Amino acid sequence: MSSTIGKRILVIEPSRTIRAIFTLTVQPSGHHVVLFQDYEAALAALPRFREPPPDIAFVAVHADRPESAQVLMHLSVLCPQTRLVMMVTQQESAAFAVQRLASATLAVPLVKPFRIREVLALVADVSSGDL
Repeated sequence: MSSTIGKRILVIEPSRTIRAIFTLTVQPSGHHVVLFQDYEAALAALPRFREPPPDIAFVAVHADRPESAQVLMHLSVLCPQTRLVMMVTQQESAAFAVQRLASATLAVPLVKPFRIREVLALVADVSSGDL
């Protein structure tokens, strides 16, 4: 099913601006968006998201923040059916460690700055479970 209504979306992003983009553009489309600004809080909360798991998770990955990779790895284990998107800068997207992380977690890279239509397309492409 590729319905765009009612997706459970997890966003872990330190940038207030990017979190606001999700709140102002994705949530009004009928999706349930849960936001975290720091990785430690997200790691502590991840077990809550096993049932029901998010349909899609957007995680900002930073080479200088190893906890961002930990969040992505934990999500891939705890919620294997969740589509993972790693938001990275152009420079970081070419880093070997980031490419290896994408391969290990099957995360789709989303290069910053991104267009909101890219986010909406990723959300629309994910099947939604029952809310």
